[in-house]
Amino acid sequence: MRIATWNLLHGIDVRTGRVDIGAVADGIAALEADVVAVQEVDRELSRSGGVDQVGALADKLGWHGVFAPALLGEPVRNWDALPDASPDPGGPAYGVGLLSRHPLRDVRRLALPGGADQRRRGGDVDVLEQRPPGWDREPRILLRARLVHPGGELVVASTHLSYVAWRAVRQLRRALLWTAAHDGPALLLGDLNLPRRALRVALTGSGWAIGDPGRPTYPAWRPRMQLDHVLGRRVRLVGTRVAQRTTSDHLAVTAEVDPR
Repeated sequence: MRIATWNLLHGIDVRTGRVDIGAVADGIAALEADVVAVQEVDRELSRSGGVDQVGALADKLGWHGVFAPALLGEPVRNWDALPDASPDPGGPAYGVGLLSRHPLRDVRRLALPGGADQRRRGGDVDVLEQRPPGWDREPRILLRARLVHPGGELVVASTHLSYVAWRAVRQLRRALLWTAAHDGPALLLGDLNLPRRALRVALTGSGWAIGDPGRPTYPAWRPRMQLDHVLGRRVRLVGTRVAQRTTSDHLAVTAEVDPR
């Protein structure tokens, strides 16, 4: 089977500056993947036309789709984090998703360390505004599901980690533990905001392997860094590649997976 990860930049085509969910669907179809982890996805936000983007993409592709909010409300101005124990109330939100040709079972969401108990209110001076410049104020989460496919089952997870490196490493370690908790074949896909060298160090002794596409993924128009990764545990990753540029400021990464 083929897997992919892609940071969608909430559907913006950076060549035109417009949100184009149809172009995103075309880009995903061109990956010819069986499951795609997506990050920076909107649900019912005004900036992207009030669309449930994962739902719309699943409908256009004829696939299964699940979404998990990293925050509730408008990401730029007014939002609240959603704690682990709280059910998703629906409505405007921003987060990550999974799209799959095959059913997704046992869907779970985990809030990762850092930022998960915060809120932001535009115009108000709150604790967030008093922190040093460059402090990552965005809640980060992991979306995990059990993928049922003709060859068996495996766990697949989507995440988008902090751009602050030390925090991203801490979040990655929690994400790896939670993804591998079932002790079977597993995939962790996403915008990890870590270059390959740092990622390799963080994975030392973990039992996880990195798919190596041999090319950077960001920014899409002149890639200099590989921030988007496919990681596997108890699977074999082969033929990892960076996709051609379409929409977004990131390039998608694909890989062939042998779960045996």
